[in-house]
Amino acid sequence: MPRKPLLFILALLLSAGTCSETDIGAPCQLQKTRMDPTIPGCEDVRPGDISMRPGCFRPNLADLAEGRDKDFISFGVAECDNLICVRSRGSPLPASEAEPAGNCSNECITDADCQGAEPGYVCRELVFDDDFLRYLRETLSEEEYERYLGRIQNAKFCARK
Repeated sequence: MPRKPLLFILALLLSAGTCSETDIGAPCQLQKTRMDPTIPGCEDVRPGDISMRPGCFRPNLADLAEGRDKDFISFGVAECDNLICVRSRGSPLPASEAEPAGNCSNECITDADCQGAEPGYVCRELVFDDDFLRYLRETLSEEEYERYLGRIQNAKFCARK
């Protein structure tokens, strides 16, 4: 193969590996472990149905209104690439419970990791701080840590300022 086409193909492959799209900021539904049989279509839901019917396990408007000054984070949200949905403190309430209440997120180290479809996302600690996560890793067995926190390795996530 001539040298110029080979260099072109190599450059194309290298540039393809550096471009990545993200769904940070895309709307998503928060989940909670407590079922909500008041959600239409969830009247017959049972506690063990969370994996089959995740839409029946989300905060209602009263939950969100009560926690307006708090950050919410849900793990295992299938509509997000990284399975993480965040509702940033101070976010406006959705018009109805059928509307998404959060936005897709990801773990991060710096603000640059939070470049997404919408501006205004920064990398900040949510829920735990790194010292508490380190404490949990030291005191829980690997199985317990995996069960409760999954693959979470740090306390920072992309969220609105």
